[in-house]
Amino acid sequence: MISTLNLIQQYLTIVLGVLLVVGIIGNTLNCLVFFRKRLRSSPCSIFFAAASIANMTVMIYYIIPTIHSVYNSPPENENLVYCKLRLYIRNALLVISRSYLTLACVACYAQTSRNVRIRAIFRPKVLLRIVIIIPIIWFIIPLHIPLTTTIQNGKCNMWAGTAALYHSIYICFVAAILPTSLMAIFSFMSYKNLQRMTRNVHPQHGTEHNAEEPNNQHSETMRLQQRDRQLSMMLFVQIIAYMSFTICYPFYTIYNAITLIIGGTKSSEKTAIDNFLLFITSAFLLNFYSAASFFVFLTSSAFRKELRQIFAFI
Repeated sequence: MISTLNLIQQYLTIVLGVLLVVGIIGNTLNCLVFFRKRLRSSPCSIFFAAASIANMTVMIYYIIPTIHSVYNSPPENENLVYCKLRLYIRNALLVISRSYLTLACVACYAQTSRNVRIRAIFRPKVLLRIVIIIPIIWFIIPLHIPLTTTIQNGKCNMWAGTAALYHSIYICFVAAILPTSLMAIFSFMSYKNLQRMTRNVHPQHGTEHNAEEPNNQHSETMRLQQRDRQLSMMLFVQIIAYMSFTICYPFYTIYNAITLIIGGTKSSEKTAIDNFLLFITSAFLLNFYSAASFFVFLTSSAFRKELRQIFAFI
């Protein structure tokens, strides 16, 4: 079984290399699309672009050393500084991406709200400050990771007991409970707002009051509402993809914490299974989600239209 798991992991690592190339190209295209004139006026688009940059960064940072570790001795098992920084930086980058996606949900809700004050929350200056401050916050909060990570028995790992349990609770909260709850709540409210907007739009034709200027205003309103609907649909599909690919990792951290607390000597077969589960839930699925965001956005006709225009320009 051990040799089989190692062989599967080697093949999946090759897939990770493909995901890295696809992810860099896809997330770059995401940024080009969301920074286009038609979409960049929307805060939701800015958060999508910021999340794409974070996804691309975490893939470059994590996949290349992972591929190296399959065929060579993992550097984190030999260098204490790198051991402490690798998990810390990757965790921060992943949470930054989740935060931008969550904020995209909040922004879509704000855009579709009838309340003028709510719509004005994400003003350009405020939006820029939020985009900048999110990475700062998430490089401060997980400082427990480098403090509780060390090399034990030739392997980079967290201290057993309380530290591992605290980290598993932290991961469950910041990777599962908090983002998924906020995404679900604000996505539902956005959906209700969009339903209300659709019911309230009643184009009028053939009346004496339909002057040219009101018609132009109505057309602009319809265009913005159509854009908001397209962005909201992209967001809903993105949330489903996020939950599908990331939900396993928090459960693994809980399992790992429990095994560390219980202690005892693991058999070589049990160790191989645990390492394989860690690879699947952490290295493979999380990076698969980071690379898949481009294909998720492709489900939107507005995204495809903007992408075709980019290729036509090139």
